[in-house]
Amino acid sequence: MRWSAIEVVSLLLLLLSCPIGAIYADEAYQVDFHHVLLGIPRAETTFFDRPSAASKASLLYTLSEQSVLGAINPKDGSVVWRQQLGNGSGRLKPPAGGNTIISAVNGTVQAWDAAEGRLVWDWTGSEDIKALEVVRGGGTHQGVYIVTQAVGSKATVRKLSEDTGVLVWEHEDESLDTPLGLSVSKEGLHSVALHSALLQGSKIRVTTLQPSSGVSLGSITLNTDKDISDASSLVSIASIASQPLLAWSDRSPRNLRLNILGTNHIINAKLAGEKGKDIDKIQIRAASKADGTVDFLVHCQSQTSHWAEVFQLNTNSQILNKVYQLPGLEGSTAFSATAHGDTTYFVRTTEQDVTLFSSTSDQSLGQWPLQPKSHDRMIQHPGITHAVSEVVSKGTSKYAVRTAILLSSGDWKLIYNSEESWFRPESLSGVVAAAWANIGGHEDLAEELAVESHSNVAAAYLHRLTRHAKDARRFPSWAKALPDRIVDSLLGRESRSPGKPRDSFGFQKVIVAATCSGRVFALAAGDKGKIIWSVQASEIEPGQHWAVESIEVDKDHALVRVFGGDSLKVSLKQGIMFDNQFGNPKQSPKTNIVLPDTSGTAVSIQVNADGSISIPRSSHLDPNTVVVTQDEKKVIRGWALGDAKPQLAWNFVPRPNERIITLATRPENDPVASIGKALGDRNVLYKFLSPNLLVIGTVTTDTSLASFYILDSVSGSIIHTLTHPNVDANQPISSTLSENWFAYSVFSAFSDDAADTSDDSHASAQSHQLVVSELFESSLPNDRGVLGSSPNSSSLQPFSVGDGAGNIPYVVTQTYIIPAAISFMTVSTTLQGITPRSLLCVVPSLSSVNAIPRAFIDPRRPVGRDAVAAEMEEGLFRHNAVLDFDPKWTLNHMREVLGIQKVITSPSLLESTSLVFAFGSLDMFGTRIAPIGGFDILGKGFNRIQLIGTVTALAIGTGLLAPMARKRQTDTRWRGI
Repeated sequence: MRWSAIEVVSLLLLLLSCPIGAIYADEAYQVDFHHVLLGIPRAETTFFDRPSAASKASLLYTLSEQSVLGAINPKDGSVVWRQQLGNGSGRLKPPAGGNTIISAVNGTVQAWDAAEGRLVWDWTGSEDIKALEVVRGGGTHQGVYIVTQAVGSKATVRKLSEDTGVLVWEHEDESLDTPLGLSVSKEGLHSVALHSALLQGSKIRVTTLQPSSGVSLGSITLNTDKDISDASSLVSIASIASQPLLAWSDRSPRNLRLNILGTNHIINAKLAGEKGKDIDKIQIRAASKADGTVDFLVHCQSQTSHWAEVFQLNTNSQILNKVYQLPGLEGSTAFSATAHGDTTYFVRTTEQDVTLFSSTSDQSLGQWPLQPKSHDRMIQHPGITHAVSEVVSKGTSKYAVRTAILLSSGDWKLIYNSEESWFRPESLSGVVAAAWANIGGHEDLAEELAVESHSNVAAAYLHRLTRHAKDARRFPSWAKALPDRIVDSLLGRESRSPGKPRDSFGFQKVIVAATCSGRVFALAAGDKGKIIWSVQASEIEPGQHWAVESIEVDKDHALVRVFGGDSLKVSLKQGIMFDNQFGNPKQSPKTNIVLPDTSGTAVSIQVNADGSISIPRSSHLDPNTVVVTQDEKKVIRGWALGDAKPQLAWNFVPRPNERIITLATRPENDPVASIGKALGDRNVLYKFLSPNLLVIGTVTTDTSLASFYILDSVSGSIIHTLTHPNVDANQPISSTLSENWFAYSVFSAFSDDAADTSDDSHASAQSHQLVVSELFESSLPNDRGVLGSSPNSSSLQPFSVGDGAGNIPYVVTQTYIIPAAISFMTVSTTLQGITPRSLLCVVPSLSSVNAIPRAFIDPRRPVGRDAVAAEMEEGLFRHNAVLDFDPKWTLNHMREVLGIQKVITSPSLLESTSLVFAFGSLDMFGTRIAPIGGFDILGKGFNRIQLIGTVTALAIGTGLLAPMARKRQTDTRWRGI
């Protein structure tokens, strides 16, 4: 039997073929990244402890400055669990042999399962909690003790059940003294308060209560008015190492005072210090032992050095002995104390080494040198702020020491003896502004070609020769990376070659961000959010925030603008700061606006606090430009840039008891692919497209009425209004505007007509609502509206055409009930605007970022009926008043993102794909989305090797069978002769 060429090729194809799935593989956790952060750990609420008495391993617990409670695995630095507790400073008590960890933030006390982070119980009061103490182990003393006080009121001591959180008793203090702390001893519960003296200074008053009933057993006032001026003079409040001991210093502070609570005896300890060096600050690190003795270390700090003195106090005999003194060291130093069995250990951590001491001798038990290490291109070398340690004895002379160190940069790392186990970039928490940037790539080549196209022949030829010479120098590195790129292409992996990344799809962008603590950093969006560089751009005092207004990205640098007129530039590749500009302290502007003049040069326009603007005299701006500002009283104004000076064109003044809560404009990158919407019957609804639209949301405080105004920013005319009565202004209200549609969310009574303001129609219950409106030029297909037949029109007078209706759009509005509040919303962006946009929403209650497809919130979906054939061809389907958040819309999948406040997007080089970056007070999350699928890129499930094999087999088969086919044709012709 003879085989034909077609039969042989078909057989080869059949042998090489295997089933190919038509569904793209899930790219979750492959193309996205998530920085799981806790915030900057606080020294007094960070410690090692076992989650239960039966547990053999410890966890590292912390309550950060961002009020995030979390547990860290000391082995690898991963987050075991975490909880967002609110805002404000808090207090934290360890398990100490139990299985719960107790936190107190603002007016809430909560007990958490120490191993899993599950809430066991909580108690909430109306006053702030000033002190917290926990007693475990059974007996009448066991319980959770708190002190609460509101501003200008009396303090109240309360006892809660440790197991259930039920209030056991409460005791109100008759004085107005400031509570400082609590401590429990065998004699009773000691409440420490600061009492203002008659002349100067303050005295400490200690009140003893019966732990079982809360009955007062008396009070003692310590004469400390010569030493203490305020609470900051205290070194250790209420207890040292869980013993009823109080410590403070005099104003020198060369003398340390100690008091065993419940007595009026004051123990004096004179600090020797270092010769010729003043003590600026002292701290106490201590651990207690079962025999009633307290070993503690006094950490003394001067401007240039650190030293320590070790003491031992017998609380029974009240005898204080100085054991030894550690000499001073230059540079940053941190001390920590821990008890293991009957021994107290002190750990000294410097930038060079970690040294272990016991409480009995100044001879070191172990010393481990540290190797300097650069973390994620950190520009400045950070010092040490504080540390906590855990010591395990492995025999008579072997020890294992784990030390968690907080660096001055705000980052956190753990040292195991001399090896660094992990590093957590907690300094990146609290992002207030971010922007996308391109480093090299297609934009560079486009600019080079543009230069050549605008030059004469000789200059263009010389420029091209120079460009080719530069390319030739990069040829060896390109050729070296070529095999890896081929393998990555065959396996469907993204290029990870060193040096300049190959960015064929526009995924390898850089994110430049600034934090409230004064840090600026860059992330590689295409490399799992890797930190490229990090720099401390501004020194911010504790308790203050860096008020960054915006980040503007140029070709090779980023411009960081700060409210008040300050600015600085940072190079994108290396993170080097330059060109710092400082505002005028006497006449500092509120902000700045950068506009191009007639020659294309950027001109900075100052916006003052009163909403007025100041233009440089030498600038030549387009006189037809209108600048919109908002002053401190929330009045929005439009300024026309005339030839001489800016002229007030219009202003938007809220009504009495009305305040502006949201303001939305079209994104800077908002391309429009089509001016109309093609209907299913081949007609066209023309979009109302205007780059000058504003969405202003207001709420009246007396009637709870929310109003949303669509305003033309050139003329100041209101072209549409939507109102919602019975709105809860305490719930998040957000809005966004894109192309010819806008959306906003409120918490109000549901109504079929968003503009209906009658009170009787809104008697239903409140709900979270998402309102979407789309603007068209006319309600009729193929109609351009009033301006369609007009020979000319004016943006300054949009209502002067025809009968006065002017350029008023036709608005289609639809309301959806959603399951949770949306705190921020924006839209996805693509290169040409062809891909339908998705509505990106931050949902704090779900700890998620959702992408709602445009088709689900199209206001033209038919109401009360099924879609007809023409509507189905458009993609419309029956309207449902309830819009549930589909789990497939959750961009972070199973991850829990906390503290997200804002989302920014950027187009890639693929029309199907948009890049997304979410940030806020805590976490950072980045991903890329394809609203209607990756129609212009092969999915990960595509078998490239099989495709190449199939093509190769076809080529080989064709080459082998071609002579046979020609011979057969020749034989056939000869037979026909």
